[in-house]
Amino acid sequence: MQKPKIAFIDDEPRILRSLKMHFRQSHDVFTTTNSTELMEYVSTHDVQVVISDQRMPDKQGTEVLRDIKEVSPNTIRILLTGYADLNAVIESVNEGEIYRYITKPWQNDELKKIVNKATEIAQQTQDIFPTVIQDKESQGYMHSSSASKRHILVLDDDESVYQQIKSHFKSAYTVSWASNLEQAANLLQKRRFGVTIADAMLNEENITPVVYALKNIQPDLMVLMLTEFKDAHMVIDLINKGQVYRCLPRPTNLSMLSISLDRAFDHHERLVQQPILAARHHVEAVPASETFSFSERLKGFFTKFRGWRFGG
Repeated sequence: MQKPKIAFIDDEPRILRSLKMHFRQSHDVFTTTNSTELMEYVSTHDVQVVISDQRMPDKQGTEVLRDIKEVSPNTIRILLTGYADLNAVIESVNEGEIYRYITKPWQNDELKKIVNKATEIAQQTQDIFPTVIQDKESQGYMHSSSASKRHILVLDDDESVYQQIKSHFKSAYTVSWASNLEQAANLLQKRRFGVTIADAMLNEENITPVVYALKNIQPDLMVLMLTEFKDAHMVIDLINKGQVYRCLPRPTNLSMLSISLDRAFDHHERLVQQPILAARHHVEAVPASETFSFSERLKGFFTKFRGWRFGG
């Protein structure tokens, strides 16, 4: 049986040797320090997973993974780096649409677990992925009937943000607003949303665990974070635990938001048509041990939605 293919790019040969040693039994491993060599390899081989360092002499890892996405969209992309640079982390979401962000030094068992899951997902979706792209191109998704069903949930305690989004996008989307978790819970039970636009802070509380829970329950929900990003590690968690689709800074840039919403709904509708593709946004459920530290409002949200189903 042929081994799945994995490719690593890093400017340190010793790291490449170490990675090759760890994965050579389970994978057909390709390593390089050169982005052009990597692109040539991925363009001519069916590669399940690409793992890139961020800081390299010729090109940033986020650029490498963005290019990989273009030439081989089925390949699962992972950033493995020793630098938690805020801008680079945000770019890894917005440009590379990466599966995981892993910091060096890595834990071998954890890395193997992530790589094995990524490989499994790529193999599950490799036959269907090109077909879905072709279907999208031939049919088009931006017709009036689909636009009328495009529901956005704005989760933000600033009403002016909601009013701005509602006013600007009223012809294309139906926009609902929740200023607290209770309102969000009620809306989510009544209606199935394709996209949620959320601030990381709601009423002075960090609600990123809610984002993780929503994504775990509804993998086809596209999450756009519209917030003031100050902490790279928060964004890393949003990638790894919440598979957020885009990270957009406040104040709202409506032209940037418009492009992101269009792409997010296209992606959501592909996942609805082919649910197996939702595996590419796999996140783990929030462990019960972590909920002990939550506020009463967060605990209430998690209690309410234990075993729930989204609205239709």
